[in-house]
Amino acid sequence: MAQHSDVNATGFKAWLKRLRRGNRQRLNRLMTRLFGTVEPLASPLTGDTRRILVVRLNKRLGNILFLTPMLRSLAASLPAATIDVLIEDPRQKPLLESLPAIGQVWVRNKSLPATLRLLRRLRSIGYDLAIDPSGNSASNRLALALSGSRQRLGFAANDQWVRLTHAAPRTKSRHQALQSVELLTSSITGVPWKTFETLAVFPHGPSNAAAQRYWQAAFTPPIRSTTPTVGFFTPATGAKQLDADWWQEFVALFKQRLPTARLLQIRAPDQPEPIEADIANVAVAELDVLAALLGRLNGFVAADSGPMHLAAAAGIPVVGLFKATPAEQYAPLGDDCVSLEGTALTASAAVDAISQRALYRGSRVA
Repeated sequence: MAQHSDVNATGFKAWLKRLRRGNRQRLNRLMTRLFGTVEPLASPLTGDTRRILVVRLNKRLGNILFLTPMLRSLAASLPAATIDVLIEDPRQKPLLESLPAIGQVWVRNKSLPATLRLLRRLRSIGYDLAIDPSGNSASNRLALALSGSRQRLGFAANDQWVRLTHAAPRTKSRHQALQSVELLTSSITGVPWKTFETLAVFPHGPSNAAAQRYWQAAFTPPIRSTTPTVGFFTPATGAKQLDADWWQEFVALFKQRLPTARLLQIRAPDQPEPIEADIANVAVAELDVLAALLGRLNGFVAADSGPMHLAAAAGIPVVGLFKATPAEQYAPLGDDCVSLEGTALTASAAVDAISQRALYRGSRVA
């Protein structure tokens, strides 16, 4: 009897989920017909555009780092503007605060009273332009609609129910970060756009000092400053993760082929032990400190994950491992970064790729 009840409960929940999704889709279509923006709209900004709000309500580290080319393009091309950002995870705030022209990084609190207070605060500022760079987030669209901004920029779509003043077509096969840059260049006319195509973070002094302490603790006794050091990170979400055997083979081949180099395993907070006892390892919770630590490496190897994108943003060569997601949309964007997928996704190829990029580049720290 209990089993029969569980089946019924599961079936009811699935039905309710389908009903909610269907109602949401119907509501989106109705709102799109009444208010929405289906076709691209390109026009100049008003001459007094000075306060800009970028909305990205998503907790994934990679999605926040994908904002950085667009934020840098805005700062370089609209030097008189101040750019605020609305995000969801307070841990990501330091990564954005050190970018050029960033004013306030707002963090949404999910409690209704706190959200309403923040909304009143945002509306009181009187933003000249609000931007939704995602193209598929209901939370972003709602924040854009309620921001009170005179100009609203986003992607035109059959389900875009926000009335936009500037809209761009969305190419789903394009890299997520580069889509955001193209959102600017294809919908705002009259601006001599200076664009960026790599991720970037700029850790400040305290972050660098903390990273130095982690580095010293990881390498005891200290390694020579000329020793090439390659970092790696084994976890990833769901089907993106490579199994332990793959990583064991990678470590063995690295030691065999690159005996003068050293490995540093970046551990996730819930990963208490390194893959091998003799490998230097470290777990860093603060993302700005982790960025500063990654910037000290000669190279980095990881599956499609937040640390992979953070390493690319820190400016080091990255070998990205793509088992389940398309590299064309999620590749590490940085100088001398490469992606391996399909039949090329082998431990041997990963060692070869990182040795070509990192071994002879010289140490990045003294």
